[in-house]
Amino acid sequence: MAIAKDDFLMTHRIAHRGLHDNKTMPENSLAAFRNAVEHGYGIELDVYLTDDGTLIVHHDPSLKRTCGIKMHPEKIDSSHLEKYRLMNTDEHIPKLSDVLSLVNGRVGLLIEIKVTKKYEQTCAAVWEMLKDYKGHYWIESFDPRTVRWWHEHHPEVILGQLYDIYAWQRAFCRRMRTHDYVDFLAASVMIVKKRFFAKVTAARPEVAFVAWTVRTPSQKQLAETVNDNFIFECDIKNPAYIEMP
Repeated sequence: MAIAKDDFLMTHRIAHRGLHDNKTMPENSLAAFRNAVEHGYGIELDVYLTDDGTLIVHHDPSLKRTCGIKMHPEKIDSSHLEKYRLMNTDEHIPKLSDVLSLVNGRVGLLIEIKVTKKYEQTCAAVWEMLKDYKGHYWIESFDPRTVRWWHEHHPEVILGQLYDIYAWQRAFCRRMRTHDYVDFLAASVMIVKKRFFAKVTAARPEVAFVAWTVRTPSQKQLAETVNDNFIFECDIKNPAYIEMP
């Protein structure tokens, strides 16, 4: 499907892992998501399915950087998420269900399904949670198998393929030809759109392009020039980053 020009996630900038500052409001926390809602930004977030069957919001394949624990997010005990404190704050890893309740359709959600071996179970669990959700949301993944699952099972959902800076990942995506049916492509702001996606643009001019992740003023200027929208990130600890709104 073609993305409507007035779709929330086409008309509003998207806060990377929520509108966080990585001091009092860590990434992928309820505080960061609440801050994004209050400022009217779309929210990009990351989802894993735990071994005990819970969808949680977390980015890294380890809790080491965010929680100081050497553990894969799939292995956590979701009945005690309060144990998994984010970046030495009172915030902890949230459930996807808690994020949906907090946002409640007030802003759009760009949901990245993380790459794992159990991508089919994760996709099915995400659909069960989203099928009655009334707000705007898009689905994306670096894993073209995940993207294909959504295309085959729920083509009505707005769907995107994430592209990394690595040539092998782009080659994998091209081999599976996800660009033939997705609604948008999300690529690193460092990837020049015209060079890597000229054929896609020519064949499917309706496909939207979303740049990730804009952190500096120069990246912001580039993203505004060649993309339909972009995902941005702030960090008050880093003076080179764009300022918090």
